[in-house]
Amino acid sequence: MNALIVEDLAFWQDAVREILTEAGYTVWVAASYDEALEILAQHELHLAVIDPVLDDTNRHNRDGLRVLRHILDERPAMRAIVVTSSDPKHIQREVNEMSPDVPMLWKDEWDDEQFLSIVRGFADRSVKGD
Repeated sequence: MNALIVEDLAFWQDAVREILTEAGYTVWVAASYDEALEILAQHELHLAVIDPVLDDTNRHNRDGLRVLRHILDERPAMRAIVVTSSDPKHIQREVNEMSPDVPMLWKDEWDDEQFLSIVRGFADRSVKGD
């Protein structure tokens, strides 16, 4: 299984990569919209873990949500998880408008086991053909 992490902060890139690698995923990391699209064009991916804001200095940045929109439009079988530290209600509304099936986790309430449970659930559904 292959995964894409779309995250601009190295700490979160490393934390999520470690969990996914231990779960058996081959992982690519993109820190920007353009990098994410390049990786998506080059690899068959099964999972994306996306921070909706890819510029820590600009809270109005929504490049991660643009990546999510691209995935939903171009790769409907690919699973996605949004991981954010941004305003939960605002981001959650935007994500739900795109797809209510995309789970969201908040960085300030991070739980490795909760994240891994979601990832494993996606893998189980993929194996069963969902």
